[in-house]
Amino acid sequence: MTDAGLYGDRLAKLFPMISEPRSGLVKSLQKGTFAAARMAYSGPVGDPTLPSPPDEAFALCLRLQYQRAESWLDGRYAPKGALKDETSIYDLRCETVVHFRDPFDFIYLYLPHGTLNDLANQLELGRVEYDVAAGANFLDPVMAHLGHCLLPMLERPHEANELFVGHVAMALNTHFLNKYAVGRPRVRSYRSGLAPWQLRTAKALIRANLHGEIPLARIASECGVSAAHFARAFRVSTGTPPHRWLMNQRIEQSKVLLADSPLSLTEIAIKCGFADQSHFTRVFSAATGATPGRWRLVRKG
Repeated sequence: MTDAGLYGDRLAKLFPMISEPRSGLVKSLQKGTFAAARMAYSGPVGDPTLPSPPDEAFALCLRLQYQRAESWLDGRYAPKGALKDETSIYDLRCETVVHFRDPFDFIYLYLPHGTLNDLANQLELGRVEYDVAAGANFLDPVMAHLGHCLLPMLERPHEANELFVGHVAMALNTHFLNKYAVGRPRVRSYRSGLAPWQLRTAKALIRANLHGEIPLARIASECGVSAAHFARAFRVSTGTPPHRWLMNQRIEQSKVLLADSPLSLTEIAIKCGFADQSHFTRVFSAATGATPGRWRLVRKG
């Protein structure tokens, strides 16, 4: 993923039909080496996609509706599934062409080989080989659930934070390794949490970056562990994953400001790391059962 620009914008260039007015939709999310895009088209069936350029990565295509299509990998015909919530997996080292027979709507997940190999080393899997045929189709409920977790972030990418996207990306990569990689030793189980100093360091970094734009790998590095180990150990220590703990801190800080400061709701939203007042209101209401304005009025009597 070396070209400039959002991955979804570059991907859309392979789908000529999406450029038609009011017929195509592209929503893109990109954090570090992980990228996701929602690709949808509601117009008449047209020409096939352009051939994909070679890349050292896997593409996971999770269908959000029933859609028939045909695919060719390095010129060879490969059957393509059509079921809703079914995932097609492609090794992007193969040139891929897809001819859709129906309007489509799917999530495209980009998993670089290098990221998978780095995570395999963190998990002490050693060298892995992938037991998945290019273009294979799977009804994988875990993959479907994780893909659907990204839909709100794809709809409102300005609200996505590094910790949440990093958490989902790591879960996707870990699941992919566990389910589709072979020839590896058993993963060692980590049951212990973080050391007290590590937990203090992690919490301080998260509180200092309520906007959430600090990568999971950066916090893990400050704690002297891998990102995979940190994510597990933090949850053991706190009972919640880092991105959820971050959201709880945003809520608690906003309560302090609502009760003790004259700041407006918009000012509090930005100060506590929310994208805007709408984002603040939606998250605060879900957590407390009251809007920030109502909570402030009740609190001040």
